[in-house]
Amino acid sequence: MRSQLSSQPDNVKNEIDPSFNNNQYWLWLPFHACWDTSAKVEDTGMHKLPIGGGSARRVVVTYPAEGGGYTPGDTWEMYVGPDNRIQQLLWRRGPGKPIIVKIVIAKWLDYKKAGPIVVSFDHRGTGDGKPLRIFFTDVAVKLAGSDTWVNAQ
Repeated sequence: MRSQLSSQPDNVKNEIDPSFNNNQYWLWLPFHACWDTSAKVEDTGMHKLPIGGGSARRVVVTYPAEGGGYTPGDTWEMYVGPDNRIQQLLWRRGPGKPIIVKIVIAKWLDYKKAGPIVVSFDHRGTGDGKPLRIFFTDVAVKLAGSDTWVNAQ
């Protein structure tokens, strides 16, 4: 429970919790770009995709180093296709944070619908040049006012 984080061991506070919070951005990043008022969001127009050929609209989400939500100092470059879905992403870790990887470049694949929400469940690419895959399974949403969970499919 986040309300009890301060009483947890250092590895929970400094490694496990930051990793969890960072990883949930891989599922909900488009929403964070709207929700996180501390983030700077900038549409920089069409750019070459980081992986392979082609181009897409690049939207950059930058968190300030101080007071920047769950990912202070991080930069998320979303490459958005004509369907308004993220095609690829380039993520840079903010300075002074525990190092898992510094740079991730990944394709956003396997889009599924969970109720009215469409999310990518599979992210394949590289972390600091090494193969990397971040994926999600068994995701469901419960809409406000409903008692029923809707599985993504």
